[in-house]
Amino acid sequence: MGFAIKNLFRLIVAVLLAICVPSCVFGPHPKHLQSTEQGQIFLYLSCPVKPTFDISFSISGMSFMNKDGAWIDVALERSVDSEEVSERQIKLSEFYLPAGKYKRIKWTFSEAKVKKDNKSFTLALAQPRGEYSVEFEFSVLGRESLCLFADWDPEQSVFEKYLFRPALTIRKQGIEITNTLIYTTNSGSDCVTIIDRQQDMVVATVAVGTAPLGIVASTDGRKVYVANSGSNTISVIDTATNRVVNTITNFGYSPAELALSPDDQTLYATNPDSDSVSVIDTVSCMVTDRIPVGDHPTCILVDQDRRKVYVTNTAAHTISVIDMYTQSVENTISVGLNPVGMVIHEDTLYVANSGSDNIYAIEIPSYTVTKTISVGQKPSRLLSGLRGHIYVSNANSNEISFVYPAMGLVTRSISTGNLPLEMAIDEWRRKLYVVNSMSEDVSIIDVPTYNIKGMIQVGRNPHGIVLIQE
Repeated sequence: MGFAIKNLFRLIVAVLLAICVPSCVFGPHPKHLQSTEQGQIFLYLSCPVKPTFDISFSISGMSFMNKDGAWIDVALERSVDSEEVSERQIKLSEFYLPAGKYKRIKWTFSEAKVKKDNKSFTLALAQPRGEYSVEFEFSVLGRESLCLFADWDPEQSVFEKYLFRPALTIRKQGIEITNTLIYTTNSGSDCVTIIDRQQDMVVATVAVGTAPLGIVASTDGRKVYVANSGSNTISVIDTATNRVVNTITNFGYSPAELALSPDDQTLYATNPDSDSVSVIDTVSCMVTDRIPVGDHPTCILVDQDRRKVYVTNTAAHTISVIDMYTQSVENTISVGLNPVGMVIHEDTLYVANSGSDNIYAIEIPSYTVTKTISVGQKPSRLLSGLRGHIYVSNANSNEISFVYPAMGLVTRSISTGNLPLEMAIDEWRRKLYVVNSMSEDVSIIDVPTYNIKGMIQVGRNPHGIVLIQE
């Protein structure tokens, strides 16, 4: 009877957490798995050169001709304005194609207009049905992900002042720069988006397991580990080829967040559904131990100097302290409601209490709470930033709080996209990247000016982010 009551209690807690804390923090969104006979395609459009006048058009469909000459239709309805894509990149669509070779792409346009000198004119379409096709050879692999990029030149798309014939150059993903990349997990798309942070544009995608959440990179940047919460695995990506080179089986446990030991030899994965942390040998790619912690462990942090691992137990309102030598819990810290993200800043442990709308400062090694700092609604993740600040992503108020811990107050709040979660800082370029799960993009914040420099559109329900250090 006691076991049944405990299970009922845990079910009620799980339901309450789903309401109070963003669901993407803890687990996957149910989705239909694509067959091995299909490949995933991301289609991006960019306008590298700013036009001298404004052109807009509406896409009503796309088709792809395979090697046998058969057309595969893709549902796509999208309006595009040259001002929207001027010197930036937008995601037109995300879809699946049967595996195989393709040789031609056809666009169907329903309307095109040009605006000049405060006047708007409708342009004639190239064919009666507005179809425009280009030769382009590419291959689609089953269960793989591929980016196609269309570079558009608006000024070369108008002929004789009345005819719309889009000047489009198509290319597929190919990465030349390997030391300025950002990797973002997309829990709703089962893939990782790769961003070049010099251009702040998507350059590739990599298919991984189901509902990827946490992500971490090795110290040398050669490997990226991805927690696939829906398939109970961890994908290992080789950053030299940006392909999955190994898949670690977590034996039925759904991993959420990851952390690496200082020597990159041990990988830790939180398992919210089993109240445990998996210990993984990165050389053999095998689970070597499983450490019981508190209820619903979510985030995990390695303390390199003290050889400790901290785990937030969101349902228990505690932090488990794991000794890396014994691989066992040596202490438990009581904190605020629904703790999630953590960071070590100037020898103090900070934790975001998403149910209390504040962060705690915890003295190490006494593990006593020394300060409480109020922030935004449902603080989710913490990051040690520039100029002595801590950055806090507030999931419900859609903003980043800049906290100056020495004074215990928020010095600035910056609006982001919907449901901001994980963050990464490019210290050299002084840019903060914020993953927005509901708006399916990444905000770029210029830290010195506190301005939003742009948004990078990624996959569905992005969650984690990691930056490869130069």
